[in-house]
Amino acid sequence: MNTVYCVIVDVSPQAEVDWAEWNRRHHIPEVLDEPGFIRAKRYRADTSPGEWPRYVIAYELSSREALDGYLNGPAVARLRADHTQRFGVVTRISRLVLTPADEIAARRG
Repeated sequence: MNTVYCVIVDVSPQAEVDWAEWNRRHHIPEVLDEPGFIRAKRYRADTSPGEWPRYVIAYELSSREALDGYLNGPAVARLRADHTQRFGVVTRISRLVLTPADEIAARRG
């Protein structure tokens, strides 16, 4: 079953436009070029006025082993360093790994 790797990014309102454009056009495609990555969905969380905007990038991978290969390989260090150099002072990042436990389908008529 597939694994989901979530990267949660709070971004300064002043940097949001530049960060969001760079993230969508450059960073996410570079991550998806790595072995085992299937697709990504980027979400913008509803936040209260005055809070930093929050984005959740959910990467789907073919397996936990593929994620471990990425996290222990050279690409993750390069990609994280690029992000830190460009947006390190205007973002706060956390990460979450989701492994499937169950799949429950909606009941339909």
